[in-house]
Amino acid sequence: MKKSRILILTILVGLTLVLSACVPGPRVTGSPGVTIAGDHVFVAYRNFLYQLDASSGDVNWHFPEEGSNQVIFFSKPLVTEDYVYVGDLANNFHKVDIETGEGEWTFSESEGFFIGQAAEKDSVVYAPSDDGNLYAIDEDGNLIWSFKTGHYLWSQPEVTDDAIYLGSMDHSVYGISLDGEEIWSYEMEGAVVGSPLLSEDGTTLFAGSIGNDFVALDTATGEQRWIFQAEDSIWGTPALTNDLLYLADVGGNLYALDPESGEQSFQTEFEGSAVGGISVIDGGITLATEQGVVKAFNLDGRSLWEATLDGEIFQEPAASDEYLVVGTINGENLVYAFNLEGVQQWSTTPEN
Repeated sequence: MKKSRILILTILVGLTLVLSACVPGPRVTGSPGVTIAGDHVFVAYRNFLYQLDASSGDVNWHFPEEGSNQVIFFSKPLVTEDYVYVGDLANNFHKVDIETGEGEWTFSESEGFFIGQAAEKDSVVYAPSDDGNLYAIDEDGNLIWSFKTGHYLWSQPEVTDDAIYLGSMDHSVYGISLDGEEIWSYEMEGAVVGSPLLSEDGTTLFAGSIGNDFVALDTATGEQRWIFQAEDSIWGTPALTNDLLYLADVGGNLYALDPESGEQSFQTEFEGSAVGGISVIDGGITLATEQGVVKAFNLDGRSLWEATLDGEIFQEPAASDEYLVVGTINGENLVYAFNLEGVQQWSTTPEN
């Protein structure tokens, strides 16, 4: 990782972390976690988790009812049909009723905080923690098992009917059984910050690292099918659409690859540094730059539109059939929503 990206960060709760050269810092320093689901936007930021109306930005509820300086949220919320799951920097992981905003339970057995987004399947939630453990938690908040890696977990796991796939900052991608046992591991050139992505048929896993490498792995064995070298670090999650893989690096390059062979279809340069991943919209893809610019491209890599915001962005835009929503820091407002043509619909800084 380049020296310019080696950061010494002060967490808002007062905890000072001296991070190694393989750990990106902006998401810890205060970047909001944003998820859109149906008619609602969920924002995890500082002392609260908010549910906003997607059409207006109005606050419907916030969790908890009373904020505490001991509890800080930055993790991207996981939203299911009935619940919202989110972790905090006090080492707690919460299940919240999606209609009322009331807490259902809190899991407190982690020895590290939660930055990565959780995943859920068959009433089991898989929560990645900064202590290097992936925690499998049942619907009542009880620990089923934990899987230990060698470094921080900031990426969302991929969960299938047969296995769990996980990227770690220990430079590895793991295949894990549903009972928490390692099936295989694959060593990358750098820390895996973005979430791995499954192929449509589930036989191939795609993952990138801040060591510039991007690989396709056999999901059954973990063996490499192909490897692609980007020009700079890959921090975000790729996207698969239009029979192509789309990924971006922090040097301002957008790539499209053949998912079967890894051959490059095209490469487009853009201004800025993409720390978040790629989001798919109707007829195109979007990303956001650290410098506060939201960009949309068609599927051939040509620019459709861009919007410049006052602030910095460290997460890919949250996309639905109608809206793109981004969270910013150090700017005028915290959350901005656009329609898919790039017209801003609203912006807000939620109040309690």
